[in-house]
Amino acid sequence: MITAGTPLRTTLVFGLGSALMFIPLHLFLAAIWSGLVHSALIFRLILWTYLGLYAVLLARWGKQESLVRVLFPLAFLLAAVFAVGTRSAFLLIFLAVLSWIRSGICFPGATLKTVAAEVLVCFGGAGLVSYFNPHSLIAWAVGIWLFFLIQALYFLFMEGKTESKSERSEADPFEAARKGAEKILFGER
Repeated sequence: MITAGTPLRTTLVFGLGSALMFIPLHLFLAAIWSGLVHSALIFRLILWTYLGLYAVLLARWGKQESLVRVLFPLAFLLAAVFAVGTRSAFLLIFLAVLSWIRSGICFPGATLKTVAAEVLVCFGGAGLVSYFNPHSLIAWAVGIWLFFLIQALYFLFMEGKTESKSERSEADPFEAARKGAEKILFGER
């Protein structure tokens, strides 16, 4: 079972771990599948794996009872790993699936605010990575780290959405007083 601290801090740690593991993982898979699989496919499979692990974290933070809801978007992205021809097209699909899992499944909310936050963090992260124009494994590892740095901002923008209703009501003294008054008025114990 994955235990997660605050989403902001855990996203930063997850991004750093993903960046540090990218080069050894890419080299290991390239050595195993030498001559069988192209480097671009290895790159896509690693990103798909990272999103799968991050989706588990998002589902836990979003208090999803089952991880089944994130399986279809991940299966869709896995199909894109093999079907999409260009790296740019795959990365756009990757961003869409990340947004789908995060704001569509794990933290659904007001459409305008959610779309604005997703556009800002997804395209902001992708824009930052593309600005540095990574062409080597080291540059891609740094790009992954930068991308997750920007992704952590989602939890600053959507601060109230990432708490469960019980956590928000326990933190609000007026809500606690209202519940106490209802118990007294209606004789509930």
